Amino acid sequence: MASKRLFSKTKKRKEPKTLILGVHGLGNKPSHATLKLWWKKALVEGLKKIEGAPKTFQFEMVYWADIMYPHSLNPRIKNPDHDLHIEEPYIAEPIPTPTIRYTPWHLAKLGFNKMKEIAFLSKNGLANYRLPFNFVVKQSFKDLDAYYNEDQTKAEFMDQLPVKSLIRNRLRRLLYKNRHKRILIVAHSMGSIITYDVLYLLQNIYEIDTFVSMGSPLGLPLIREDIANEHQLDYKEGTLLPTPESINNWYNLSDKEDHFAVFDELAEFFAPNSKEIKPIDHLVDNDYKNWVTNNAHKSYGYLRTPEMGRIVADFLNKKPDTVWEKTKKLLKDTLSKLD
Repeated sequence: MASKRLFSKTKKRKEPKTLILGVHGLGNKPSHATLKLWWKKALVEGLKKIEGAPKTFQFEMVYWADIMYPHSLNPRIKNPDHDLHIEEPYIAEPIPTPTIRYTPWHLAKLGFNKMKEIAFLSKNGLANYRLPFNFVVKQSFKDLDAYYNEDQTKAEFMDQLPVKSLIRNRLRRLLYKNRHKRILIVAHSMGSIITYDVLYLLQNIYEIDTFVSMGSPLGLPLIREDIANEHQLDYKEGTLLPTPESINNWYNLSDKEDHFAVFDELAEFFAPNSKEIKPIDHLVDNDYKNWVTNNAHKSYGYLRTPEMGRIVADFLNKKPDTVWEKTKKLLKDTLSKLD
């Protein structure tokens, strides 16, 4: 009896068969552990809005902010003028009235940033023209500038690999580690560009059950041009970019007031893959725009929308394919390659 109890104690815990993988976007972030916890809390908020949805799931974070920023944002710093102050922390619903007293200078800075976003990222804004686009990206979006500038390396931080490779390798490693699981990738902002690039480069290596892009700049004309140049695709205005073959479902969530996702109908810009998969667009209400920063782009607001809750619930509740279904799929893929 004692040996039986000992065996039961040492028995390995059953490994989850599904994984939700988050990829964050631009800018400095709180620590890896804090950001992962906050994203998961926001996802749980969304699941609570869906009847019959599971509330537990395995979640991992593709964290790359430390590649660009040596010190993470700190939730203990309350001074809004401090470089490491978290201006937009995770806040559970309903969004409360802010208690932070912002200085006039700080409020003016927020207003200027909002005006800059509108002028640069509106449908007819400067983001449609290469010279001002490159200039503003270099001045205001250093993560994106480093990602697309092959000469920009981490040499100053004792690393010779281009930033692009360092960032992509974070996602590649987690995909390899979890290659035997059904995977849902939730990618926010620049994270959706990183995810698209990695999935395109790894076309037939991994199968991604579901890809969700949130507040994605993938529709911006010059971003699409950069992607095409990066992957050596013939591109001119009106060309559709390919949906990576590894994706089985692609949902794109955007808020009408999110300037980074102003070209929100990604279905217009991406051609279906061989499985007839391309983006399915959903307009959602990102409630983080009710916070003092009026930010309809914030990840937490997207993660807890009912639309996200439904996508995640359907993924978690989906029954795995039977052996016969897997065989049929394999035969279909083999025949399509022969054609």
